Amino acid sequence: MMKQIQRVQGRRQRSSRRVRKLTNEVELTSVPNFLPTQDLKNVLPQPIDPYVDADHEYHDLYDLAPVGFYALDRLARIREVNDKGAKLLSFPANWLVGKSFVVFIARQDVQRFLDLLRDAGGTGETRTLELDLYVGNLTQPVQVSIRSSGEGDALVHRMTTVDLTDLRRTESLLHESLANWYSLVYNAPDTIMTLDAGGRITFVNRPIWGYSTKALIGTNILDHVPEAAQLKMVRCLDQAFRYHKRTICEIPGAGGHHESWYSFSFGSPHAAGWTSAYPVRTTTTTVMIREISEHKRTEESLRTSGEELRDFAARLEAVREEERTRVAREIHDELGQALTALKLDLAWVRTKTRGAAEIRKKMHAMIAHVDDTIERVRRIASDLRPSILDDLGLIPAIEWQVTQFRKRTGIRTEIVAQADALNLSSTASVAVFRVVQEALTNIMRHAKPTKVRITLYEVRHSLRVSIVDNGRGMTRAEQTDLKSLGIVGMRERITRLGGEFNIFSEPDKGTRLDIVIPAQND
Repeated sequence: MMKQIQRVQGRRQRSSRRVRKLTNEVELTSVPNFLPTQDLKNVLPQPIDPYVDADHEYHDLYDLAPVGFYALDRLARIREVNDKGAKLLSFPANWLVGKSFVVFIARQDVQRFLDLLRDAGGTGETRTLELDLYVGNLTQPVQVSIRSSGEGDALVHRMTTVDLTDLRRTESLLHESLANWYSLVYNAPDTIMTLDAGGRITFVNRPIWGYSTKALIGTNILDHVPEAAQLKMVRCLDQAFRYHKRTICEIPGAGGHHESWYSFSFGSPHAAGWTSAYPVRTTTTTVMIREISEHKRTEESLRTSGEELRDFAARLEAVREEERTRVAREIHDELGQALTALKLDLAWVRTKTRGAAEIRKKMHAMIAHVDDTIERVRRIASDLRPSILDDLGLIPAIEWQVTQFRKRTGIRTEIVAQADALNLSSTASVAVFRVVQEALTNIMRHAKPTKVRITLYEVRHSLRVSIVDNGRGMTRAEQTDLKSLGIVGMRERITRLGGEFNIFSEPDKGTRLDIVIPAQND
């Protein structure tokens, strides 16, 4: 083995000496004739041997290359191998020289390798084959490329070997990912489509609307949507591709199923690759299609039930207001008149008892008590249904309510009204008055403020009411608590009128209640 290595090194040295000799001869013949021979050394620079440098660079590259290089003789014995090739076979390079390469090939690939050598012999063409090496009880996939030159005993097979282990591992991971993707896409509960910017279907994971996947591909999604819904579908496509915005369209009657509803969920667009028809990169978006017919029916049923409940609540509230009005009138007219008559009778009796001081004193106390009772009756009647609301309108009724609130609580209360010309229906006026009344009641019971401000103003044919206090405020949980019947009732009153009801509050930062009521809402 050492002798073989020495012979190879000797051949390399002799080749280098021949190259240097030829170089010197070329340089000598290129020197001008008029220079004396003894001055040649002074004129010519120290000769540089580019062939030797190139030879060293070649061998450095040969040894450092990430590909295994082999030189095999006619009998497939290794005559030369680089470091990478030696590492592939797990033996030192000097030990491998003279060994048969066939012994490192897995048994099932030996004949294929020998056939490759036979076919490549003397043709000068490069032949490639993928096979397995069997090294250290492990199988290692490689790709070998062979080009042969020479004849007879001088036949040499130049072979490169590329390790395919990482490639096979990557392929395995790719196949696994692809299998997972297929499993996800084809077992998804929804229909998945990819559409280009024009709506052309480029992929679909399952048949839908009575068409096979093959029949759907290449058609336009608009062909499967009713004419009345096509503009909506175009807008969804435009939002997905132009604004990169995820959109959802709910469309009835897709695919000719007039009783069915479908939800089209468009994702963000992504590059899909190069088309065969046009040398440009196409962009597609993924669409998830789900039938929502049952959901729509349930939604419609809930909406209908909600409207019926709302109508029932509105009728119940109207009946309640009518009953309050009747009770207030009865209390004011019947009980108030009876108390007034009793007061007059007591006053007459007092005039007839001039000699009894104690009786006169008692009669005076009874008259005062009757006056207080009459005042309480009036207050109860006003709480049930203030006559000022029916006689003078909403703004004076709220001003009266604010005056009563200020007297009862002593809280500084301010009202600013700039909506006298707004024409509200009687139902809306009652609802706003009751909400303001309930809000002031809640402020008195819970907020403990020092200042309250009520603002009424007109904006775009709507009444806006804002009630602000500087009390203890509310948490988010308190605002949304269904057990807070006062807040629930206020919100329900405004919602029935098609208005808006919002509460803005934080603990220790007060509360603001905003109401918006459209005009002419009878």
